Amino acid sequence: MAFDSQFQERMSRAMEEYRRSDSEMRMNAPGAEPPKQPEVKKTSEKKEAVDGSVEITFDPEGNTANMILHKPLNGGRPITYQLVMAELARKGITTGIDELDVKDMVEGKVYDTPICVARAIPPKRGENGSIKFRFEKQRIPKPKYDEFGIADFRELDIIVPIKKGDIIADITPPTPGEPGINIFGRAIKAEPGTMPNITVGKNTLMTADGKQIVAACSGHILYGTGCFNVEDTVTVKSDLDISVGNINFDGDVLIKGNVMEGFSIKAGRNIHIEGTVFSSNLSAGGNIVVNGGAISSHVECGGDASIGFCENSDIKAGGKVESAQFAFCTVFCYGELIAKGRTGVISGGKITSMKNVTAGVIGSEKYTSTEINIGDGSVTCARKREAEAELAAAKASFSQANKNVEFLKTRKKRQGGKLTDVQSKQMKTETQNKVFYSVRCKELEELISQLDADLKHRDDLCAKVGGTIYPGCHFCINYLSLDVTQVNTRSKVCVIGDELQIVPL
Repeated sequence: MAFDSQFQERMSRAMEEYRRSDSEMRMNAPGAEPPKQPEVKKTSEKKEAVDGSVEITFDPEGNTANMILHKPLNGGRPITYQLVMAELARKGITTGIDELDVKDMVEGKVYDTPICVARAIPPKRGENGSIKFRFEKQRIPKPKYDEFGIADFRELDIIVPIKKGDIIADITPPTPGEPGINIFGRAIKAEPGTMPNITVGKNTLMTADGKQIVAACSGHILYGTGCFNVEDTVTVKSDLDISVGNINFDGDVLIKGNVMEGFSIKAGRNIHIEGTVFSSNLSAGGNIVVNGGAISSHVECGGDASIGFCENSDIKAGGKVESAQFAFCTVFCYGELIAKGRTGVISGGKITSMKNVTAGVIGSEKYTSTEINIGDGSVTCARKREAEAELAAAKASFSQANKNVEFLKTRKKRQGGKLTDVQSKQMKTETQNKVFYSVRCKELEELISQLDADLKHRDDLCAKVGGTIYPGCHFCINYLSLDVTQVNTRSKVCVIGDELQIVPL
């Protein structure tokens, strides 16, 4: 019997379903054994070894570097000191490495812990500059004591003299500092020190190297407006008294008040007193001007003296002397003596002038004894003889110095154009002597010429009086003398022939 294909397919599915149902019934039946699982074969897999490693990190500026060691795994090779150093070198880290820390970490097997192993060498900041003054900012008046311990409050020593070029302050410039080195071996710029605040005062200057402040002129030094200043004039805005003390100064002195009794002023140049000088001493290398008067004082100067009035004073000047009144004064001057104005009076005392005397009145109605001396031929002749003797000596010294220079020049040629150290010093000295005596000879020749002119014109000296000459006056011009026995007005005392005469102006 033949089966079609569809029938066979249905039969196959039915048989398969039957077998599956039967199998499930057996498995679920009570007391049935579970089905056996297929055996799985076990296989042993070996893990891969991992070597120890080092991790290096650093900041961009290169100030520090940190290191982390990683532990080897599965029997991997441990990290070594040489490997760490090689890694640092590969990163370019060459400076500031703490090799001891690296060894301790490697040998101590310190893993997974960041530790700083390299540090930059920091720069050292420069030291700040400084300024050290050689003078006190505030001068405290201190009286001088004698050997018996007695204080002299006229000598307070408050004027501090200074010469041109003297050092006022020493300046220490700031240092640039020392550069550092980062961990890559590159320089780290150091911060330089700062310059001190320096103010250069009046008549002072800083040297070219910037290390000192010096005086630009001679004078006296004082502190004010935040710096030291050099003044070429000592100015006292009040009277010169116990609050100021005596003044001894190489420059000019200006007193805007009076000079009180017992004090003194000594100046290298000029003195100007706006008030009056009372029983004091004035001495100047230049001129002296006293707007008021000089009473019972000593006045001496190398130049001219101009005093409002003079009473009982001793005056000596290298130039002319002017005053409205000379009352019982002793005066000596190399220039003219002038009692200013039509009422300018010379009364009493002794007046000596190397040149003319001009006054309004000489003597007084009481016939006060008054001595007037004009010119001194003997003094001029003596000065001329001294100058001629000095000129002869100077010429001889110049000649000798010139011979020595020429001799050394000859020796230099013979010695191959060289001189010994001793000969070089001698050449320098003789050359300086030659220049000095050459200049001195010219100065002496000019002086002798001037003295000759003075001697030639000494007979022209006279005393001119626009007002009255009273009896009691005694005149002496060169070697000639005259006693006045009667009143004379608008007259001139001069040399006529071989005698002194009073003639009308």
